[in-house]
Amino acid sequence: MDMLVSLVSDVEDAVSNGDPGRRVETLRRMTDLFIEQAPHLADLHVAVFDEVILRLARGIEFRVRIELSERLAGMSNAPHEVLRDLAFDDEIAVARPVLERAAVLGDEDLAAVAAQKSQEHLLALCRRAQLSERVTDILVDRGDERVVCAVAGNEGASLSERALCALVEKARGDETLQAALEGRASLGNEQLKQLVAIAREKARVSMRDALGDAFVIDDEAFDHAVDDVADDLTRTSSYKALVDDFADAAKIVSEAAGQGGLDEDTIVGWLRAGRIEDALAALAHLAGVPTPVVARAYHSNHYDPLLFFVRSLKFGWATFKAFLVAKAGREITEEVHRSAFAAYQQLSVSTAQRIVRFTAMRERTLEAEGL
Repeated sequence: MDMLVSLVSDVEDAVSNGDPGRRVETLRRMTDLFIEQAPHLADLHVAVFDEVILRLARGIEFRVRIELSERLAGMSNAPHEVLRDLAFDDEIAVARPVLERAAVLGDEDLAAVAAQKSQEHLLALCRRAQLSERVTDILVDRGDERVVCAVAGNEGASLSERALCALVEKARGDETLQAALEGRASLGNEQLKQLVAIAREKARVSMRDALGDAFVIDDEAFDHAVDDVADDLTRTSSYKALVDDFADAAKIVSEAAGQGGLDEDTIVGWLRAGRIEDALAALAHLAGVPTPVVARAYHSNHYDPLLFFVRSLKFGWATFKAFLVAKAGREITEEVHRSAFAAYQQLSVSTAQRIVRFTAMRERTLEAEGL
């Protein structure tokens, strides 16, 4: 405590002296002392540090404030007023560490930043591990495309019914936001149904664009066509693989993904080694759909359902052919080779991705409804 009293005196001298170098030196000494003693400090002592560090940090050079923000942001008992001052700094490089990580900042502080500061500040808030509905309501209302996508993609961000409805509505014109919402486990049935409708419409438009003007088909026919594709992907009656077969495969895929080794070459290697379950589980993992859905597509009487998954991931023709060879148990015939290659070339990646997204959303809706 005697050292703290002495340093407070030094602060007064540094502030009144007007020497920037001495002020920075004193700030660093105070910060070092606080970090060293933080685990043992009572609230009263923290309050003293709060006052003196705040006085030193205001009006100081930019790079030193960034340094201070980075050093204090992760501390559980960091001085509140100092962190609040840093959070409201117009320079996002200063504010970002605190906005992203500081647990000391409460909802009152975060809501004030969300209501007043720039889109970069809002984006930093979206990266917090936890966000309350009070804060996310403001972020959804004020945020640009990047902000709302970041909020939707943060599972630690609690979303009110109003915010969810607003995000789903915004997703009509934003595919990135739609994808972020699709990944949320907290969506209710109504939001899921709305997203399915959006995905279906985008898939329908994508199929029409892919076909061009060569075919004249009315909207109802397109709707049926999209639904038929989804049916082929998810309801194929000739599905032969048992769900239990994928328990070990799921572990293998999870380990490979965790080590950064889950890619196209890995899947092809598994196919050539006869590890079909592993390859199917990997394809499902990367496509973001349940493994049985991909397995049903694999065991379909036609190769089209499987092609949608392969093409949606931008995998090459050689990979699709490897699946076909594994499925047939031998080299495919020249006729199948020609027709499958033509189908691969004609199906655009964007169309395949929209169909797969629609299928995944519809699966989640059916699961939520217990069907």
